[in-house]
Amino acid sequence: MRTSAGSTCVSRSTTCGHGLRAETTPDNLALACFHCNRRKSDRGSAMDPESGESAPLFDPRQDRWAQHFRWASDRIRLVGVTPTGRATVEALQMNRERTLQVREADLAIGRHPPPSDPVDTLTPR
Repeated sequence: MRTSAGSTCVSRSTTCGHGLRAETTPDNLALACFHCNRRKSDRGSAMDPESGESAPLFDPRQDRWAQHFRWASDRIRLVGVTPTGRATVEALQMNRERTLQVREADLAIGRHPPPSDPVDTLTPR
């Protein structure tokens, strides 16, 4: 799990959309914080704020984290670097104030970001 801003729940990785339920099988489940799970709901796509086009949301079962996301140079703010990354950050509000505060506290004690995650040293705070 990437952040720990609350309790964790199990979420369906893919959905059928429009309120239809996808299969609840182990290969279609992923851990998600309550807030991200609630914001994702049954959506599989959202608008990329850069292009204005619809983009698929990040699927932790099929997509590679490092391909879609970087930590800003402050190591607290998450930056989407692809349409999928940007749409996911925006739709799930992954940089909401409380989450930034938790990341900042975790950074102070060396618990954030995960060592294997890419950090964009050029992205301003």
